[in-house]
Amino acid sequence: MDAVLAKIAQETIKFGPGDEEVWRELYEPLYPEFRRDIQVLRDQRYGPADRNLLDVYVPPGETHDKPVLLYIHGGGFFSGDKRWSEKCYANIGYAFASQGIATVVANHQLVPNVTYPGGADDMQLAREWIYNNISDAKCGYGSTSKVILFGHSSGGAHIAANLFAAGDPERAKKDPLFPPVAGLILLDVPFWYDRRKPVRQKTIRSYYGDDAEEAWGPKSAVGLWERLPDDSPLLDSRKLPIYLGSVEWEVPETTDATIKFFNAYRARSLPTGTLPFFHVLPKHNHLSNVLSIGTSDTAQRDLILQFIAACLR
Repeated sequence: MDAVLAKIAQETIKFGPGDEEVWRELYEPLYPEFRRDIQVLRDQRYGPADRNLLDVYVPPGETHDKPVLLYIHGGGFFSGDKRWSEKCYANIGYAFASQGIATVVANHQLVPNVTYPGGADDMQLAREWIYNNISDAKCGYGSTSKVILFGHSSGGAHIAANLFAAGDPERAKKDPLFPPVAGLILLDVPFWYDRRKPVRQKTIRSYYGDDAEEAWGPKSAVGLWERLPDDSPLLDSRKLPIYLGSVEWEVPETTDATIKFFNAYRARSLPTGTLPFFHVLPKHNHLSNVLSIGTSDTAQRDLILQFIAACLR
């Protein structure tokens, strides 16, 4: 672990195309053998698209009403997979199932095969699948009222766009907290974009139909939040607790976006001026925080467990 942390400190905020494989390969040897008493339901279909599949990591034991965690991977809107490898992102499934949490790790549609708000719609379908299935014995008797949503990077952007849908007048009006959501974890999320980056510009154009800020800005996570109706339950921090997370060596675009969302949140939150649970994880970069879950470095896992416990009190 020390060698990996030293490498992170050496690279600091550098994170370019292909670097994700470098970090995965560094972390994979650090995962212990996964527990055999945790069952995994593979490739459960939650929607009609080819990538509408999820895995459920089932905690052992007959206890009912277990907490539930839905994890959505990142990948810049155009890459990523719930089974990135045999160990990633199984590390997240096993780590939280080991703590008695029924953990769902889901895929979603990717650019160029999806356009806005398709990623957000995938999140809704995954939430509905959980609501209809997670309390079954095969899923470990999870509770539909104890569901925590956890999105990393672009996965978090899709979750935010799902929950904040009422900020877009062209989208159907729905209760954002049905199916129920007990808490929201958003780590390293591009709430806003730097269109000067060539890859991001191409992705924005593909997903939103135009890379002009006036086209995608209102549909970004920040734009949707700022346009939520004043009576939205999402504005009340007591109804939707939010863990907003970053890392010591975050990529600049995401740092700027996180600060922008932080300020947008506190401008509208209730009670007036309430802040989200905000934390910057030391010694980590844009990806290493989620890769560290399930290793001997328990810092990120422990923060998530702390937040989940607070949501369920």
